[in-house]
Amino acid sequence: MRLLPIVVVCLALGCSKPVPPTIAPDSATVTAVDPQGIHLNVTLTATNTNSVDLPVQDVTAHVVLGPSLDLGTVTLPNAVNLPAGKATKLDLPIQVQWTDMVAVAQMAATPAPVPFTVDGTVELGGPLLHVGVPFQINGSMTHDQLTTAVSRSVTRLLH
Repeated sequence: MRLLPIVVVCLALGCSKPVPPTIAPDSATVTAVDPQGIHLNVTLTATNTNSVDLPVQDVTAHVVLGPSLDLGTVTLPNAVNLPAGKATKLDLPIQVQWTDMVAVAQMAATPAPVPFTVDGTVELGGPLLHVGVPFQINGSMTHDQLTTAVSRSVTRLLH
């Protein structure tokens, strides 16, 4: 209901309809690898060109390792506001579980880094105005990170 006064004022003054912010991916880095999964930090820049603040409700991120290993989707509550007329950094800690350790072990058998992709949506607004703004960012895991994950998983299984 906090948006209702803004909508009424805009209608009375002939304000334009708010436009979705732009979401620019900045970085995607692996922060930890353990027997359960992978921890990433994704940084985005959200630029709100509107004259009103826009609330971020949540961020959804879907992670794929290599060409096709689906690590699943997570939703992060991110109750922040994007200030009017400004760019805001969004730091997203993402943690996903390994879904197929055999496939991870096969990727670790090659010396090359393994790419990952994060496809997501930043959900903005409230009950009167709601929009999802998509983003995509790529990164890679080093060979050492993958082999560490596999060896820790095997050690955990043997104990």
